[in-house]
Amino acid sequence: KADVYSFGIVALEIVSGKNNMNRGPEYKFACLLEWVCHLQQSGNLLELVDEKLGSEFNKVEAERMIKVAVLCTIGTPSSRPTMSEVVNMLEGTSIIPDVISEERSHSEDLRFKIMRDHLNTETSDSWQGSRSHNAKSVRSAQFSSSASTSDI
Repeated sequence: KADVYSFGIVALEIVSGKNNMNRGPEYKFACLLEWVCHLQQSGNLLELVDEKLGSEFNKVEAERMIKVAVLCTIGTPSSRPTMSEVVNMLEGTSIIPDVISEERSHSEDLRFKIMRDHLNTETSDSWQGSRSHNAKSVRSAQFSSSASTSDI
């Protein structure tokens, strides 16, 4: 079931043209999957499709891929489809079951909150570390330059 999850993440990355974990301060979601859950709850899954495509894509196939990818990334491994079921859904030979967004949102909220907290801490630590490094560099440069001027 881990391979199914990975397939779902990669499928979302391909459809969106975005990396799952690329995150900057301008993003309000911890990862691509959290954004997908938000789009699903608001009924706007097609907003996920890479904007570089414009309107030049098959909306039915894009929605099918996104819905299957969402099923593949359900938090509970036993609830995920098998890879053979995924293939059947993508080929259109089996129906894609609906993911109950309320159930998903309750279980996913905690996971995304933990990710956001971790990423915010990591970003803060990185910023503090670079600030500390810069302060040390300035002190070092001051010492170095004062030593060289006193030698003259």
